Amino acid sequence: MNFLLHRHLAARDLGSVAAGAGAMLPDLWRMADRRVRPSRAADRPAAPPPRLAEVLSGIDHHVALDRWFHAAPVFVDGERRLADALRGASIGAPRLVLFAHVLWEMCLDGALLRRTGLAPVLDALRAGLAAIDGAPTEAAASIHHFERRAPSPADAPFPAEAPSLADRPAFEARLRRICDELARGPWIAGYQDGAGLARRLAGVRSRFGMPPFTPDQHDRLAALLDGLTAAADESLDDLLRTAPIRTG
Repeated sequence: MNFLLHRHLAARDLGSVAAGAGAMLPDLWRMADRRVRPSRAADRPAAPPPRLAEVLSGIDHHVALDRWFHAAPVFVDGERRLADALRGASIGAPRLVLFAHVLWEMCLDGALLRRTGLAPVLDALRAGLAAIDGAPTEAAASIHHFERRAPSPADAPFPAEAPSLADRPAFEARLRRICDELARGPWIAGYQDGAGLARRLAGVRSRFGMPPFTPDQHDRLAALLDGLTAAADESLDDLLRTAPIRTG
């Protein structure tokens, strides 16, 4: 599940814009440093400050909901449908099917925007990021990553690559730039249609060293994604109806 739906469902279930923003953090952390992720071994304070408690609840919500989502038909069937469409299309971009997973998640974020409206989503996202700015976000990263004990092999497949405190300034700077860019609006607006989704996917692929789409590849992919709008909207309805409500 991509970060917009995580934010929406955590805010709905936990009744907190801060928890909603907290539920975005695992995805934003991974954008800032792919090694950073929630830890089952996190050593939490017994009585965290209220705002930090909301952030940590949002992170827990993210982890629990992803476990449900990635086994649910709304994801499994949608990813398969999109992968089949990509295989059958003459787009010409290399290894495009490998990105069906993340692309279907972004399609569902687009469906959320069409259902809710861009302005309300941006207002809620900005309010959430403002609520957790500074100490709560920094403390959550410390608890889950930078100040915890060495991870076990089950918790981190590559413990030797776990981020250290020396990595933290660069991580924090990248995370700040990501949050600022999200709050600006164009990034979020791009999920609404095929052309925007193709641009967002090009950005994802660039992080793996893959070349940008040519104009023709972009247009072909955008048309394919626009053709899946109704399927994404229907899948969102199913997701909102069947997603388990998690209140803590």
